[in-house]
Amino acid sequence: MIVYEDEASFRQTPTLYRTWARRGQQPQIPTRGERHTQKILGAVSVPGGDFVWRHQTEYFNAQTYLSFVEEELLPHFYRRRHRVYLIQDNASYHKKPEVLEFFASQHHQIEVFLLPSYSPDFNAQERLWHYTRMESTHNRYFDQPAALCQALFTTFADVQKHPEKIQGLLTPFF
Repeated sequence: MIVYEDEASFRQTPTLYRTWARRGQQPQIPTRGERHTQKILGAVSVPGGDFVWRHQTEYFNAQTYLSFVEEELLPHFYRRRHRVYLIQDNASYHKKPEVLEFFASQHHQIEVFLLPSYSPDFNAQERLWHYTRMESTHNRYFDQPAALCQALFTTFADVQKHPEKIQGLLTPFF
């Protein structure tokens, strides 16, 4: 099974994106000036669109990444005698010694491929992040971090329940 993995941060600060207004009147979205960020690790299978994710409060590092792979990604995607081919970017914690040791010890379950540096267009998970921003965060004001989380989690649950919604986004990858 081919699986793309990536991490994303979603800010509480609103972003204007493709909206309309009368000429000379720019739409205004209120903001609180706070910079709360929600951090999400995610993985999507191609061509199926099967999606798994994890919300976390800490910064991304080797430990949080390995925890995601061990507790979410492998149990969800690995099937007996069908190795997971994991494609991911070159984040520094993806290449830490403890991460490389883990993958070496699990070589029968998972094989990892690193994308070229600075090539998000080659990562299917990036397209899912873009979809999430379009559906959940652009042109919206969140007065509390919990409201942002709720919007994100609702979009993720919808994608998990209806993977056909993102099939068009994943088409170039299979």
